[in-house]
Amino acid sequence: MDLLVLESTNDDPVVKSNIKGIGAVTGVTRPATTTQEARNPRSSISNGTGPGPGTLAHVNTSSSAASINTTLSGKTLVTSTNLENKDAERLLFPFRIKHLGKAEVYTLYASTAQNRQDWCDKIIEAKTRHAASLFKQNAEPFRLRVVADTAFAYDAMSGIPKSIVIHGTPLDRAVREVDDNFAGQPRPNPICRASVNCATNFHQPYGNPMIAVGTDIGVFITNRNNPRGWFRAININKVTQIAVLEEFSLLILIAEKSLIAYHLDSVCPVSATTTPTSANSTHSNNNNSSPHQHHPGAQQPRPPQKLSGARDVSFFATGRMKDRTLVFYKKREGVSSIFKVLEPVYQKSSTSSSRSRFAPFSKKGTTEFFRDFDDFYIPSETYAINLFQNSLAIATAKGVEVMTLDKKVPFSIPDLRAPECTSIKERIKDQRPLGMFRLSDSEFLLVFEEVGIYVNKHGDVSRAVVMEFVGKAKQATLVQG
Repeated sequence: MDLLVLESTNDDPVVKSNIKGIGAVTGVTRPATTTQEARNPRSSISNGTGPGPGTLAHVNTSSSAASINTTLSGKTLVTSTNLENKDAERLLFPFRIKHLGKAEVYTLYASTAQNRQDWCDKIIEAKTRHAASLFKQNAEPFRLRVVADTAFAYDAMSGIPKSIVIHGTPLDRAVREVDDNFAGQPRPNPICRASVNCATNFHQPYGNPMIAVGTDIGVFITNRNNPRGWFRAININKVTQIAVLEEFSLLILIAEKSLIAYHLDSVCPVSATTTPTSANSTHSNNNNSSPHQHHPGAQQPRPPQKLSGARDVSFFATGRMKDRTLVFYKKREGVSSIFKVLEPVYQKSSTSSSRSRFAPFSKKGTTEFFRDFDDFYIPSETYAINLFQNSLAIATAKGVEVMTLDKKVPFSIPDLRAPECTSIKERIKDQRPLGMFRLSDSEFLLVFEEVGIYVNKHGDVSRAVVMEFVGKAKQATLVQG
């Protein structure tokens, strides 16, 4: 129920075919194309690729613009302005239902417009009652809070349809809350219309809770309690991953497949008088949205440092192993993966840039952020890495590989050689692993695209049942508590 959404309620009607058969839908005879129709491609769309015995016919309505790009059941959409009475009797009124965990969209047909509206009203009513029941029982998996209501936006012509709101859901309550907080105030214009790719939250020194968002045009930051306080802190293209090491006051990101580190006080200073401008940027951009300026007597922001060589970094992970904070990043080499391991250091000054293994953006005499710690090689494509106290797990094209940095001898899990594991082996066949997560001191969860497998600390299956997912997952994380 939670993942089923009503995607449309007012698509243009279609004409049912006279040919007997399930789902037979056809179009009516069209008049010759006029000059005006030729100028308006909306009135003459036909690709002829539909598998049905005929084509769908659309009647011009006010909602044509919203549904012109929709193909129902793979059939071709054709508009018609001369619908005869006999065809009007065979009209069907479609509405679409989508499962958020799957790619398929199901199109249902009602015999009349009123019948369609009745169905849609009942679906919305059922989902509203379900949302109220979950809230009453405190059974909602998450409580939501809006962190940006106007700062990020899509272009008006992006073609994204307006969703149908179900009252009482966590999303609906969160939107209403932020609307109430800013009631009577003018809505600011968006400061970013680019794709939003990643985000992280962190605390500044002295405990200010902050949020950083990575986009195609840079990194935007705000206080977690101020949905309209966003400013662009870093002007750089194609930011795909971002993290903050609070202990070292470092912000790490991947931009255009390069791994780069910034001092946190340079991009997000505690004092508003030293909030950075484009001076600390690695790529220039004329749309700097930072509302603050440098104070004449303030310390100049420290420049960033590029941690990787060529632009070949796919992802990185941070964590603690054996009481060390480490950063792992993956470089692709053909169909194999090379992992570099770095350790952040406190104020390690280099007297010459030639001593640095990396290529800092700054001149010699600046401060290095990291030192080389280790590296290893995986002869396969890899998708994710999870760090534990003494070991690490790597999701690869061949499965999940577990190893330690001391020996660097990976072994595959889960062990499915036992006869009782045959069904589990078949269930995860051809599925991409997404990660490994600790559930307790003795049990872990291996996450694949459609299921989760329980294993012990030796990699053996610990439960005969699997965790079935609703839909096909792309990424996974474990939320404690």
